[in-house]
Amino acid sequence: MTRWSLPIAAATLLAALAVTEPAHAAYRVIKWSTGICQVWNFGLPTRPFPYDYRVLTGPLPSFAAATRAKTRLFRAGRCLI
Repeated sequence: MTRWSLPIAAATLLAALAVTEPAHAAYRVIKWSTGICQVWNFGLPTRPFPYDYRVLTGPLPSFAAATRAKTRLFRAGRCLI
């Protein structure tokens, strides 16, 4: 192995993760039965518990976009927090 093969392999791996990560993120704003809204990443293998929630938005590309959507929902009176 040359001395550059390990750094090149590491850079390739990081580039692949950067390209594929947004595809796995599926942030959405959910509303619990209490009226409180929360940003949840549905790209994770777990689901919110307990199951007394409603999904208010479609998939959003980033946490920042989901936070902006949650703020808009709060200002419109659809969320308590």
